[in-house]
Amino acid sequence: MKPLIEIHRIGTDAYGYHISALGTDAEAQGGSGAFDSLEHCLFDAGASLGHYFARVELNLEGMFLGSCSTDMLRRNPKGVAQRIRQHFQPA
Repeated sequence: MKPLIEIHRIGTDAYGYHISALGTDAEAQGGSGAFDSLEHCLFDAGASLGHYFARVELNLEGMFLGSCSTDMLRRNPKGVAQRIRQHFQPA
């Protein structure tokens, strides 16, 4: 089982996410409230997975972004968000 974090935009500067398991027929397992920045959203998603998973797959608005370590989401969400913005300009 590999976690998939699906990030979605809720408003101009608001984001939320759902976590599901790749390779299963299960629907989204966990969801979030609204976060005032992409950084806060990424940190919360990484923290919610605890230390159970070393890596996760990321989607933004249905677009596959790649794989990321959960440790990086917790320790450097600003850097991860910056890379997402540089390469995948959220709409």
